[in-house]
Amino acid sequence: LQDLLNFTVVFDKKLLPPNAEINTIHHLVASACVVLFLFVLSGVARWQLRHKSQVLVPSQRLTVLTFFELFVENLSGVMRDIIGPDYRRHVPFVATLGLYILFSNLLGLVPGFLPPTDSLNTTLACGLAVFVYFNYQGFRVHGMGHVTHLANPLGAWWGWFLSPLFFPVELVGIIVRPFSLAVRLAGNMIGDHKVLLTFLGFLPILLPLPFFATGLLISIIQTFVFCLLTCVYISLHTQPLEHA
Repeated sequence: LQDLLNFTVVFDKKLLPPNAEINTIHHLVASACVVLFLFVLSGVARWQLRHKSQVLVPSQRLTVLTFFELFVENLSGVMRDIIGPDYRRHVPFVATLGLYILFSNLLGLVPGFLPPTDSLNTTLACGLAVFVYFNYQGFRVHGMGHVTHLANPLGAWWGWFLSPLFFPVELVGIIVRPFSLAVRLAGNMIGDHKVLLTFLGFLPILLPLPFFATGLLISIIQTFVFCLLTCVYISLHTQPLEHA
């Protein structure tokens, strides 16, 4: 509720709660730490790839390079099944977003840090990025058909007579997608973090360990769900209109 309040009144500083600025700065700093950490990891992976470019057999150890390879390989498999043959075009966007969300979620398991993704500001920004991206891809593939399809999703000539009913419903369905992504991710991360902090206050040594494991699992699952829904939205707006 506090994060939602911070978001809704961010443009009016007089209405902000006394500690709203601290919360906002904390999430911004945490988000910057995630970006910086990913930047360093990508540099290390690039260095390892450059020095091991002649090695055909991948390393059996878990290194930064093998982590990125496993992440991209598994994500690409999911994207290929959902999006189809043109999935490679979207791998950079979805993988980058997935890595940011994953490490933002995991940051909440580090004592003293709040995960950036338990702030509605952060998750809504990710949702809006997905919204802009799948609409851009829709216009790239279908042109103005991306808009006319909202008025006549049936594709039949008589479907235009129902366009006053179809268009508002389809438009609302598209507009709520970034908000559903944002609320789902933020809600799950806020709940997980509150539970972890509660049991951490009872017994900070042994009792929270199962909840750390649960938090790790939730962080991975929520990243997968966000990427999965992103792929579904991309597929819905880039597939042939006669099959939509």
